[in-house]
Amino acid sequence: MKISLAWKWVIASLIIESFMLSIMVIRNVSQLKENLSSQTHIRLDEQKVLLQSALSAPLAQMDYATIDAILKETKSIPNITYLVVRDSQKNNIASIGWDKNKPLPKLETNPFDDLALTDRRYDTSIPIRLSTQILGEVYLGLSTDFYIKARDEMMYRSSLIAIIELILSAILLIAISKWITNNLVKLTRTANAIANGEYEKRVELGDSKETANLEMVFNLMATNIETNIEQLKQSNIEQKKLSDGLKEQLEKNRQQNILLEQQSRMAALGEMIGNIAHQWRQPLSGITVYASSLGLKNELNIVSKKDINDTTASIIQHANYLSQTIDDFRNFIKNDTPKEKFLIQKSFIQAKDITYASLENNYITLDIVDDNEELYINGFINELTQVFINIINNAKDILIEKKIEDKLIQVKFYKQNNNIYITIHDNGGGIKDEIRDKIFDPYFTTKHKSQGTGLGLYMSLKIINEHFNGNIFVRNEEISFKDKVYTGAKFFIELIPIL
Repeated sequence: MKISLAWKWVIASLIIESFMLSIMVIRNVSQLKENLSSQTHIRLDEQKVLLQSALSAPLAQMDYATIDAILKETKSIPNITYLVVRDSQKNNIASIGWDKNKPLPKLETNPFDDLALTDRRYDTSIPIRLSTQILGEVYLGLSTDFYIKARDEMMYRSSLIAIIELILSAILLIAISKWITNNLVKLTRTANAIANGEYEKRVELGDSKETANLEMVFNLMATNIETNIEQLKQSNIEQKKLSDGLKEQLEKNRQQNILLEQQSRMAALGEMIGNIAHQWRQPLSGITVYASSLGLKNELNIVSKKDINDTTASIIQHANYLSQTIDDFRNFIKNDTPKEKFLIQKSFIQAKDITYASLENNYITLDIVDDNEELYINGFINELTQVFINIINNAKDILIEKKIEDKLIQVKFYKQNNNIYITIHDNGGGIKDEIRDKIFDPYFTTKHKSQGTGLGLYMSLKIINEHFNGNIFVRNEEISFKDKVYTGAKFFIELIPIL
């Protein structure tokens, strides 16, 4: 069963008050004990002086009648229960209130220690001296009933006062807590109503100064909430409009990216067809020559079986080369290759095999610098191959356009600061400063529209950024080739390796 906040407060307050009242009662009893103990010691000291004075002479003269009379007189003093006089030999010579044949009790040091309170009597002794000579001693028993009665009376009265105080406190606390909780209930109900959308709700708590301030602050907060909610609704409406516009723009951008990728793919396929043409030109020429030679020999009736076998073997060899070329291009353009860990050098070899014939036909030297360290990356191998092809073809077009006599494309693979770098450096004169920051923009090209789409470098940057978490940047640097120093564009492909 859950206890309300009001009852928790009342119970906690009563527990604390009970604890404090208990401490007060204990302190009062302790103070009573201390006061009565002090008074008892004073009375005993007075009695000791009187008994020593009264008994010293009779005890020295062995005047038993006088001793008995003194004991009877002393016994009449309230709270004294017995008196026993012993001589210096510890023989009982007179007593009142105590059996002479009974052993004397153990002496106690404090009138109100546990033993004295248990047997309800304080036992002490008073030495009897004459000058410096000890004549004997008086055993005296003092009743502790007066202290026990006073203590019990104080405990009773203190407990009664404490109970009455607790009852009155409980009544007062319950009344106060009821008043507080009623106001809290009002606040809670109003807060719940506001939380459920009734923003116009306000609370009324009463006319006291404290509740009036609380009412004012709460209602001010409710007014601010109502105002903020209205502002939030307006803001949400505006945000929805912006969101709808943003979604529309994102969809347009997505469609544009799809179109860019399709255009880039078509441009790449166009370049692939050009590369196929370069790859096939020599084998097809060879097949034509072998077939024409065999046909001519056949017309002249000088063809031999060896000629047929040699020509057939050569044609089959060239046909196999053409078939292998088709397989290489098909593997490159298919889209179902999985994302995997692959060797970067293998991806570049694919790009080299596809572009080699085109480079060779244009008398371009492809220089590969590799320290033979195997460099691995995770991703789609054909995408990285496409990046290599785009940059190599871009360098090739620049070299052809600039009509460089000794054309060079140098490719380097190396690691630096735990990152992989592939640089592709040509000697085509470099990129003008005013367009260097634009070459990765979509549709930006310095070529004639019939020769370029301006998508190759844009898609290359997009692939490296989004699919390999890397980067591409370019700068103009000098390069030496055949005892000459050239300036050329140097593309840096930065990749994070697999650890």
